[in-house]
Amino acid sequence: MPTRAQENVLPIEGSGRVLALPGNERINSELVVANDPFHTRAEELWALRTQLLIRWSNREPRHRALAIVSPGSGEGRSYVAANLAVVFSQLGERTLLIDADLRAPRQHRIFNIPDRIGLSAVLSGRADRGAVVPVPEFGTLSVLPAGARPPNPQELLSRHAFAALLNELGTEFDVILLDTPPAKLYADAQSVALRAGSVMLLARKDHTRVADTTSVIRELGDTGVRIIGTVLNAF
Repeated sequence: MPTRAQENVLPIEGSGRVLALPGNERINSELVVANDPFHTRAEELWALRTQLLIRWSNREPRHRALAIVSPGSGEGRSYVAANLAVVFSQLGERTLLIDADLRAPRQHRIFNIPDRIGLSAVLSGRADRGAVVPVPEFGTLSVLPAGARPPNPQELLSRHAFAALLNELGTEFDVILLDTPPAKLYADAQSVALRAGSVMLLARKDHTRVADTTSVIRELGDTGVRIIGTVLNAF
């Protein structure tokens, strides 16, 4: 891991499978903290939640927005973001998960919610905050899906409307987590990170190139974004 955030590395084992549970189509098998709370992966995610709370303890409430970023594809961003959203809601925190991956969104499939209207429609002025979907199975958790795939995702995410939306939602939610597209493939991730203000960087063991991770950390640092820590995902 790069030295800039090396002291914050926490290993997480992740599963890339998407399977429906018999008898409860609402709970996806990727949500390990709900499906198998005694699994070591659930313990690791709870430990990660604790580390985040510690890092947030001396920060202003507005800093409790966090973008989950990684260099490439297949590194577990959506898995980690979804499970973190659930574990924060388990604490009673009013938690919002925003799928800001307007290229290949997955959160609507993980939580089995409609994706017709979402973030893209809100940012383009075709919808309001009513696009946020409560997920009562997980108490205080809500999800803002990506919505229809726009032809101009980077432009939408760079608009002032995105910053204004996060500020507005920050008055309603205690924790806001944002899923993102691969940072080395699209500049969207930098736009999302800039609006969130804080980033958790994810790398996958034996998959993510160290040079790519170093490059993303440098690029994010140049924008003034706070890198709150790094996570090593093994699956």
